[in-house]
Amino acid sequence: MRISLFSRGRSAPLPGAAARPPAPARPGLARPGLSWLLALPCVLLALLLGAVAGLDSPVLLTLLAGPVLVLLLFFLVNAEGMLLSLFVMTFLIQGTLLYFLNLRQATWVAVGMAVLFLLRILMDKTVERAPARPSGRRLWVMPALALFLCGYGLSFVANRPGTAQLVASIKSVWPMFGVLLAFYLRRWDERYLRKLWQLLLWITVLQLPIVLYQHFFVAGKRLQGFDSVVGTFGGSVSAGGLSSVMVVFVIVAIAYALACWNRGLLSNKAVLGFSLLALVVILMGEVKAAFIWLPIALVFVLRQRALKNIFNLIGYSCLAAVLIGLIYYFYNILYWNDHMSHLNTVADKLSVGGGYFFDVNNINYASGEISRGASLALWYQDPVAGLLQRLLGFGPGASKTGALGMGVIARRYAPLHVDATAVAVLLWEVGICGLLAYLGMLGAGLRAAWRFIRAGQGSAHQLAAMETCCAMLILSLSLLFYNRTMLDEPTMQLLLLFCLGYIVQTVRFTPQPAAGPAVTGGRFARAG
Repeated sequence: MRISLFSRGRSAPLPGAAARPPAPARPGLARPGLSWLLALPCVLLALLLGAVAGLDSPVLLTLLAGPVLVLLLFFLVNAEGMLLSLFVMTFLIQGTLLYFLNLRQATWVAVGMAVLFLLRILMDKTVERAPARPSGRRLWVMPALALFLCGYGLSFVANRPGTAQLVASIKSVWPMFGVLLAFYLRRWDERYLRKLWQLLLWITVLQLPIVLYQHFFVAGKRLQGFDSVVGTFGGSVSAGGLSSVMVVFVIVAIAYALACWNRGLLSNKAVLGFSLLALVVILMGEVKAAFIWLPIALVFVLRQRALKNIFNLIGYSCLAAVLIGLIYYFYNILYWNDHMSHLNTVADKLSVGGGYFFDVNNINYASGEISRGASLALWYQDPVAGLLQRLLGFGPGASKTGALGMGVIARRYAPLHVDATAVAVLLWEVGICGLLAYLGMLGAGLRAAWRFIRAGQGSAHQLAAMETCCAMLILSLSLLFYNRTMLDEPTMQLLLLFCLGYIVQTVRFTPQPAAGPAVTGGRFARAG
């Protein structure tokens, strides 16, 4: 990893001017001034940290070491290193701290890293001498994001939410959008982006020992073992956590591996071994929506093989049926058999297995839990909402409950958790206009990626990654109705915005092929 204070670029020569050859290196000469300038404060900080450590005060050491680490990351690590650190912090470290050490403020680590990354991108942009030229393709993702930001601002102006409510909303929604902005503003090396995609595969591999431990040593000790297996994606030993985020992440990794294999970038043994490992992680996660998510992702990335001929279609259909049956068989043995064995009718089993998601009357006032359908029904039947609230919502953070306080809607409907789904959160906080803008952003990304794939103009890896991004965006449309993680969990937000940002990066900066010479004399005429 190259460490630099600022990203350095060379200005383009003036038209007609002869390019000057680079100055030859002069052996024996160095620039000790900059080295001593950087080394001196580091030595002083190390001495200060050592003195504070000798006071045996962990709180004081943390308060001092935290800002020091932040400053070192910001000024000494380049944008590529900070993005890599953001991946590691978000997908591995913060969830592990939250689950195993019960550090509830660990999500601020990922949020703070995302803010630092955004600031670094903006600083690098101001000193960039030769920015890359866009390809000229039409891209509507950023205009849709601007509309969503405008709707967010109008909702704030119309409702004037409290400071705590506004801070909670901004902290949850906006920091990770810096990743999307970074991919829009500057051109990234494709080899580096490929390493980030490969990092997703290695993160999936690291989930296997952790989920095995959580399944055999944590879930079995709980009265309700659901959502206990979360990998490194966050939660708690006693209450469970983000198993759905882990499963979505692993499905995206499988889709990427199969897309690379489909284009000759991975061997048969590698993709088979990785798919089996990832399937074990999914089986340990116990997420019912995997019945839908996994076939959708696999069918999309392998659609050309499946539709090649009737025999391939039959074969892949049988494979999908076997896969769904395998997931159901293991889920039934590992999780469902005990509390479903007393149910006699298929309707009862479907209701307990997931049909309650859509029940608009499924409201538990004792625990505060409501179904996905009930969260939308409450918004639709709200007696207070007028036309303005329907269009712009009740203000950012109106449906949130957390350490920073409760929003106006959360207080009015307490103890119910009205923010059960991302769609419900968007409707309550930014209204129909905000929801449509958010959907427009996802739809614009999906359309741009699909047109790029259909054109077939990129490299094999670009096309494989774009197919994976399409699969992720398709899954995200269902996630809007499944939970609220797309709006308040850094792990899901980073995965989504990385895929969306990769689409923006690839479409915006991949050169368009030069137009061929005009051919005259009819459609089948040969040139010259």
